[in-house]
This record gives sequence, structure tokens and C-alpha cells, in this order.
Amino acid sequence: MMTDAVIIGGGIAGTRCAIELSRLGFRSVVVEKNPYPGGHVALYCCKATDQCQRCGACLLEDQLESSDASNRIGWSLRSTVTEVERSNGSFSVTLNRQPLRIYPDKCNQCGKCLEVCPVPDALSNTFVKNGMSLDEDNCLFFKDGSCRACEKACSAGAVNLDGEAEEVKIEAGTVILACGFKAFDPHEKPRFGYGRIHGVITALELDSILRRDNFDAGEGETKLKSVAFIQCVGSRDAKIGRNYCSQVCCGYALRLAELLRHRFHGIQPTIFYMDIQSFDRDFEARFQAFRRNLRLVRAIPGEIRHGADGRPELVYLGSNEERIAESFDLVVLSVGISPDPELLPLAELLGVQINQDGFFGRDGNEVLTDATGVFVAGAVHGPKSIEDTVSHSIRTAGTVASYLKGSCRGENR
Repeated sequence: MMTDAVIIGGGIAGTRCAIELSRLGFRSVVVEKNPYPGGHVALYCCKATDQCQRCGACLLEDQLESSDASNRIGWSLRSTVTEVERSNGSFSVTLNRQPLRIYPDKCNQCGKCLEVCPVPDALSNTFVKNGMSLDEDNCLFFKDGSCRACEKACSAGAVNLDGEAEEVKIEAGTVILACGFKAFDPHEKPRFGYGRIHGVITALELDSILRRDNFDAGEGETKLKSVAFIQCVGSRDAKIGRNYCSQVCCGYALRLAELLRHRFHGIQPTIFYMDIQSFDRDFEARFQAFRRNLRLVRAIPGEIRHGADGRPELVYLGSNEERIAESFDLVVLSVGISPDPELLPLAELLGVQINQDGFFGRDGNEVLTDATGVFVAGAVHGPKSIEDTVSHSIRTAGTVASYLKGSCRGENR
């Protein structure tokens, strides 16, 4: 297979790069490890209340539609890069491609497979263009071959349990790294009680729950009334090597808090913060609206513990340095953006260095790496919002197009 660019990562950054290159007349193959495109954004909910909050989650659907409409964009799902060779300025990229268990072009999202599947979470709706996804780790067929219920129930013939992995080689003129980020693991901050205290979750988990319409606000005495968001969990902390702002946490926490308040009447969100990062071109006006509706506390709790009433209890210092203990029905940790250590072998294959914060790319340069012909797009380069990721990817595609035309060859050495 030959193409102009191999784009590693099928999230919104990789998708947008492919679209821009297609518009400029170049072909690309997007390599995605998941069985569906979209990356993190595929799991984000729309945060509109009575008006759009400009969270950017809806941009993904438009990007995927544009990708589908182009005959210059190919996709290789469930694929990982195993080898990269260079010759005369070109790349030979070898992929290990696992079979798609549910064919996107055949699945009509009728839901019959979900109805007959005996194992929770073995099948799930991906909310993107190929509908359903099968998790081999939970599926009985891949444990002991005992179940083919989904395959038998699918009248469209979309389920494939017998396919085998294959090796695929792609020849390309350039490689774009658009592999995204890893959310900070809050287990690294044990004082916040994640995984230990019931009622403590991450903002990304809340986002996904709302996306799947599975948020349970309870009723009567069990109805949720108080929700606390704790900012900068895994960001702006030199002790853990994250001495940078993740740029997105303030925006997504405020939007999620406002969405909860709007959708589930009676919930009063509280935001615990150090300071608020600007996140919108109309930031001041929008922040004042959030301030009117939400309780904002300028403090980061030093501890979350089991309260006497069974709820999570936050311990923090008040404005007069007094020690305050306050319980909440739900605590949401606004985890930051981290480099993904699983990408380091890929960086080695490509000869790409990491920058000062552990992300890919050159310090002080937006799209270039130290390896000729290898470029970066989106949050693999560093923390970015959805909107900023799209803008960055457009700039990357423009630089890649110039490189492919020959005008930039040798400039990114």
C-alpha cells in the first residue's frame, strides 16, 4: 500500500490532519489502535444547557463525516505500528492489524447483539460511525469459545468472531504523530482517595457516564445535592513531574458543573481551584455567568477521607487559614493531560525525541520533530483543548503538504 502520509492516531487531531491533506490533494492512511475512530473525544458528552457551551465535542462527528466523504483518506483500525524503515527519504511502516469484530459498513446499530450478550461490557455502543464495539477481554468466545450469541443474532452479518491478525506494510513520504495523550492517573495522588473512597470519580469518567446517559442522580433521600470538583489533579505539580497547566481542566470542569446544575435540578456544584485558566474567546463574560451559578472555593483540599455520614469528606483551608471539613455526595477529580509512556517505543522506532514536559516534538516549535519527515499534531505535542487541537492539526497539515511538495525538505533537521 502506498500513500503520501501515515497518520498515527485516529482521534480528532489525526482525522483533521487527514481532511486537510486531502483538501490539499494528498492521500493519507490513518492508523488507530481502537476498533473505532475518535479517540478521547468519542467519549465526551455535549455540554450544552439552554445554549451551546462551545465544548467542542460535536466537532468530531463533522470531522468523521468529512473523512468518509474523501477518497484520499484510508483507515486502518485496530492497528499498531511494529516496525519503521527509512529509505531515500521515504518510510516503510509495518502494522499489526487485528480483525474488526464488528464491520462498520454492515452494522446498523439495531442493538440485537446487546440484547443477547450474556456478559456486561463485552459489547458497547461507541457513539461513532461504526456503531458497536466488542471487547475481547470480556467476551466469552475469546475466553473459551463457548458463546456466539451476538454473531447468531446479527442478521446484517456485521459480527466477525473468526478473523485473524495480519501484517500490513505502508509506503509513505511522511509520518504524522497524532496519538493524543494519557489522562493523569489519580492513584498517583492517594490523598484524594480515588479507588478507595466511594463517590470519588474523575471528570473524564463523569463525561463518559453523561455521554452514555447513565448518570444516576438518585431520588428522595439518596438524591445527589452536592458535587465537588477538584482542579489541577496531576497538573502544576513539580513533585510528580507535571509542572505545567493542562489548559483544559478549568473549562471542562466548569462546563460539566453547569451541565449537572442545569440537567439535574437540585444539584449544587462547588469548584475547588488555585486559579482559573482562560478557556474561551469570551472568557470573562462566560466566567462571570459560571460564577453566578456555581460555588467557587479558592483552595485545593489536602485530603479526602471517609466522612462520618459515609460520604466523601474534603479537608481544606478556608480564607482565614482555618481548617474546614465538608462532605459531598460526589467528588469529581479534574485530572490533567499527561504524556503516554506507551508511546515511547514508537518514538524510538521513528527517532523522535521528547520535549521538556515529556511530550513529542521540539521545544519551541509547534509541528516539527528531530526526525526528518516526522511531524506532530494535537495533544501528543502538549496539552490542548479540542478547538486548539483542530487548529494545531491544520497547521501541521499545511507544513506536511509543503514538505511533500519539496519546499521544506531539509528544514526540519
